[in-house]
Amino acid sequence: MKTILVDDMLLDLQLFELKCADMPEFEIVGKFTDPAEAIAYVRAHEVDFALLDIDMPGMNGIELAKQMRQLRSDIIIVFATAHPRFAVEALKMKADYIIFKPFDQEDIADVMERARLFRQRQRKRVYFQTFGSFDMLLDGSPVHFRSARAKELLALCVFRNGSPLSIHDMVAYMWGENVLTTTEKTGYRRVIKELADTLSGCGAGELLVRQRGSLYIRMELADSDYQRFMRGDMEACLEFQGEFMRQYSWAEDAIYALQERKELMLSGMNGSQE
Repeated sequence: MKTILVDDMLLDLQLFELKCADMPEFEIVGKFTDPAEAIAYVRAHEVDFALLDIDMPGMNGIELAKQMRQLRSDIIIVFATAHPRFAVEALKMKADYIIFKPFDQEDIADVMERARLFRQRQRKRVYFQTFGSFDMLLDGSPVHFRSARAKELLALCVFRNGSPLSIHDMVAYMWGENVLTTTEKTGYRRVIKELADTLSGCGAGELLVRQRGSLYIRMELADSDYQRFMRGDMEACLEFQGEFMRQYSWAEDAIYALQERKELMLSGMNGSQE
């Protein structure tokens, strides 16, 4: 778990760093006494867990946490403070936990264990790979689809990012309105069933929602390089190399917009480092 520590007291930073050395799943990727430097780091790097002091000069930990959550909505935030009066404000901004100073080794171990459990709950079993070829991964392994059309339908739903896909749009994207035979006009029902059966068969049936005349994927139950990219994740930004769901011609139009967004993200990162 990529971890940063932010505290204007160097001794407190050192205590947590020593404890992390005994817990290899926590990788300290940054230690900061200046909140502005911490924000610049989070903007440019992936961070899973941030331990923040609250009472700091310049920018306090509450404001720092709010800015971090704007950059990375899933970052785990734990506050460390010597002042109980900050507890209510910390809870209002939905911090994951709060620890009071002075703390000891047991307190630190408790914080780390809680952070580990928070991350486990955040991890999602389903991951969609969209940069390059499209694939669905379940617990890290590719899912085998009953047909190429069923896989394409899922890719199209992921491309819509949770917005309902009408049957009319599904047919237009996958077959083309002007070339449909009578068989193809009714074949979409079979494709939807094949997708539903595939997802149910691998224990992910709750992903697909079928409505009258439309369907969609519950994207909150999954993650993807595309979602991470759209959230501003710089690691996902670098993963995008100009290919998006390359099996499908209908995805080609999205590449230009993705490339434009990548350039903006990279220019913003370079500007923050100047």
